Amino acid sequence: MHSPKFWNKEKSIWTTLLKPISAIYAMITRRRVAKKGYKASVPVICVGNIFVGGVGKTPVCLALGELLHTKGKSFYYLNHGYKADKQNVLVDKRTHSALDVGDEALLLSETAPTIVNHQRAKGAKLAEKWGAKALIMDDGFQNPSLQKDFSFVVVDGKKGFGNECVLPAGPLREPALEGLKRANAVILVGKDTWGVQFYLERNGVNLPILTGHFELDETVVSLFKGKNVFAFAGLGNPQKFYQSLQDKDIFVVGTEDFPDHYYYTRFDIEDIKKKAKGLPLLTTEKDGVKLPKDVRQNVFVMPGKFIFDKPEDVWHLLQGVLNGSDSSGETSTV
Repeated sequence: MHSPKFWNKEKSIWTTLLKPISAIYAMITRRRVAKKGYKASVPVICVGNIFVGGVGKTPVCLALGELLHTKGKSFYYLNHGYKADKQNVLVDKRTHSALDVGDEALLLSETAPTIVNHQRAKGAKLAEKWGAKALIMDDGFQNPSLQKDFSFVVVDGKKGFGNECVLPAGPLREPALEGLKRANAVILVGKDTWGVQFYLERNGVNLPILTGHFELDETVVSLFKGKNVFAFAGLGNPQKFYQSLQDKDIFVVGTEDFPDHYYYTRFDIEDIKKKAKGLPLLTTEKDGVKLPKDVRQNVFVMPGKFIFDKPEDVWHLLQGVLNGSDSSGETSTV
């Protein structure tokens, strides 16, 4: 659940020992991303990352979708459906569960039609069949099977690029500078304590840098402000969620971490309740959709969303890409 501590250190004996394996991993990725995939008939906007694990791609996708809605642009989401039982389907939130299509796809489908397929090209073809005018692809920056018209690389301001090494010596899916050559813009999430902007400038990476932050729902925050709670989450970085609660003067006196995309059982929640000793249980929207129905009433879900600091800068970058897309409303409802 937790990444190795040496991933954040510039020098470590483990980093040195694992670098030969990292070189092989980087070479395989380099050859894979060089392949040419399917060219969709509609614009494909990719929201990906270079750092392995949770950096907030899905919330960024939702923010992009909200922006496109405000501009009258029609689009579909394309999600790989992590551990989903069903593939190559249009998500129907009335009948599909998180087990069917994945937690992220279920959240995305709340705001726009969403196609689930780990084979991106097939997913894009299904979206085209359903009449999609544009695609926002959640993840898949290193997946060459579908050509991208515009790629955002999402970077956590605290994690940055870690120790700048590729798996397993470090947390990167590929060498950062190689990956950034294929990107059109960087989305920096939260305060830049790692020094991402300095890193890009120092290495001559001339990409637009868009910034944004997460905001919790103030209505729900007000219910727990100044109170003790027990929080749990199955995320790539659960500490970010706990800290966001603390920043709102919600006192997190106990936590329980689960693997990313974890599907909860009734026994998990009963165990958490025992550890909480009567305190309110708080979790994220992503976790909330995976709770068994018979225990959901005992857990409070804390909604939150990603906010672009300057949304018009984002729109300025995407206008040209979306010029050919339909300016009407959604093409389909689910």
